[in-house]
Amino acid sequence: MDVQIKPGIQALVLPDRRFKTVRIDLHFLKHAAIKDLAARSLVANILETSTQKYNNQVKFTHALSEMFGASFGVGAGKKGNTHDVGFSIIVANDKYVQGQSLIRTAIDFLNEVIMHPLRENNGFDDETFMRQKQNMINYVKSSIEDKQYWSAQQLRSLTFGTKVIQGVPGYGLIEDLEGLQNEDVYRAYLDMIENDLIHISVSGDVDSDAVLQDLSRFEFTKRNINLGTLITNFAVLDHELKRVEHQDVKQARLNLSYNIPAFITSDDSFTAIVFNSLFGGSPQSKLFVNVREKASLAYYASSSLDLYDGILNVQTGINGMNHDQTVEIINRQLEDIQNGDFAELELNNIKKGLRSDYLAGMDQQRTAHRRGLNDYLLHRHVSAEQWLEKLDEVTKQNIEEMARRVKVRAEFFLNGD
Repeated sequence: MDVQIKPGIQALVLPDRRFKTVRIDLHFLKHAAIKDLAARSLVANILETSTQKYNNQVKFTHALSEMFGASFGVGAGKKGNTHDVGFSIIVANDKYVQGQSLIRTAIDFLNEVIMHPLRENNGFDDETFMRQKQNMINYVKSSIEDKQYWSAQQLRSLTFGTKVIQGVPGYGLIEDLEGLQNEDVYRAYLDMIENDLIHISVSGDVDSDAVLQDLSRFEFTKRNINLGTLITNFAVLDHELKRVEHQDVKQARLNLSYNIPAFITSDDSFTAIVFNSLFGGSPQSKLFVNVREKASLAYYASSSLDLYDGILNVQTGINGMNHDQTVEIINRQLEDIQNGDFAELELNNIKKGLRSDYLAGMDQQRTAHRRGLNDYLLHRHVSAEQWLEKLDEVTKQNIEEMARRVKVRAEFFLNGD
């Protein structure tokens, strides 16, 4: 259960003797606009490299090695309407270390990273800022070489438009990034540490009360937070949006998006999860078996589900000459599900796979943290027993009805022919 340490600062402790390590995840969450994304993402990159105490890479790395090779990382991303700057550290359990509290050491290290970055005057250390900004620009510009990722981003832009954060990459817009000054990014950092909702998760063979006491070592101050809703309902369009790009590529990419009438908090979210797995979200799915394996029309073919925005995405890699045939067979898979052209045995196998994946996730600290954070943000708690029960309750008729309400929204086609 989540505990409020201070207003706007939540902690979730998950004691579990199965884990030999202690994992600490810390998230800064903000209801964001497009203009926030580039600066906040660059903040994450800068904080990952140095602090006032560990003012170069050698000292920074040595501090981690002193914690018996602790694993540490910083990242930034989106969840619905929310932007998340996340910190993670994994250390050995204290019982395996003589005379040292690695949990406290890890907390102190995170506090140093977050609250005491290497800075000068009213900004970050200028050399660090310039290096990390250029590294990020290089990364963004090189992403066009990853055609699968780039095509997915183009579909996202087409699906949502470019006026909302759903329609742009998690790192924001390249023009925003290139225009950032040190002072801009430092202001974004100050806004983050002073005003963001903070959620901390700790798991391992730990004592909850002792961990909560140790978390008081963070120098965070109370804040008043209203994240708003994470979920957006994008209305069904009266016509399909299409865009075609031509580049010198050997493998074409055909990506499609659909409105699906389900959200992560809705009762029929489990129907959507099973539908997606049957349609294209698993190796047993119709897209994988019929489009990729039997028809040999795609190098890969899969679907994914965005339950924060009510969107289903299909990704394929194909021979560009097979575009029309591939679209036709993808449509046929959806129609087959709408018409109930799948067996109960097929459905049971799909459920069995989802059940197995869910249970496997319970053995992973990262998954436990992610589920705990989602439960807090969505103001709900779904136990493992409840999740599996709701999965079992999904019927063949439920899936057919869901499929009939799925509507194509956008198509992006990258062709090399």
